[in-house]
Amino acid sequence: ELLSYPPTLFPIRWTTENFGQFFRATSFHIAMFNSGLIAAATTVVAMTVAAPAAYVLARFHTPFFEGVARGFIYVYMIPPILLVLPVYRIFFNLGLANNLWALTPIYTALVLPLILWTLRSFFAGIPVELEEAAMIDGATRFQAFWRVVLPQAIPGMIATGIIAINIGWSEYLFAATLLTSLDSMTISPRLESFMGRGLYNWGWLMAGALSVTGPLIIVAGFMQKHLVAGW
Repeated sequence: ELLSYPPTLFPIRWTTENFGQFFRATSFHIAMFNSGLIAAATTVVAMTVAAPAAYVLARFHTPFFEGVARGFIYVYMIPPILLVLPVYRIFFNLGLANNLWALTPIYTALVLPLILWTLRSFFAGIPVELEEAAMIDGATRFQAFWRVVLPQAIPGMIATGIIAINIGWSEYLFAATLLTSLDSMTISPRLESFMGRGLYNWGWLMAGALSVTGPLIIVAGFMQKHLVAGW
């Protein structure tokens, strides 16, 4: 049916056989599990670092902090392809090549500038009088940030967290460079490897592609309300 002419817009016979055959033949669930771990780790680390840093940049207006904020944006403009070789050499010398968890600091560095800049704008929109009232009642600045400001920033953190999830889940360039064993591969290089070996079963490949994009669509659907508020 995929090769029929003229082609059909919708399948004549609906089936889920391609999913079952694809996962049984390729063990793609291992790559999905690896990507899920890296996406979760990247999101947690990036948000843990970015939230307090963005708060500081939003509340303390000094030339130094302004320079730091602009520096993050300039760093974000560097094309990742220019960083592949030096990153590979550094991680190879550290013995971290073909190490799944080595992707976490790389992805965190990739996504942190955008998350930091976005959260900074969001924290700047939260009235400073809220935390001042908390500090008048005896709270420290950190307690005011943790108990008053951070709950107000949940929509913005969800919106930026989805960016981190997307990078950790589906990034290809660094994963394909650093990972070689099938047990440690993430979904994007694993799916591409089928093409490289001459596997052109389009039903299987489309099942794999939907397995890559489907979870992100589901997450974005559930978080849509917070996503719109954050943007």
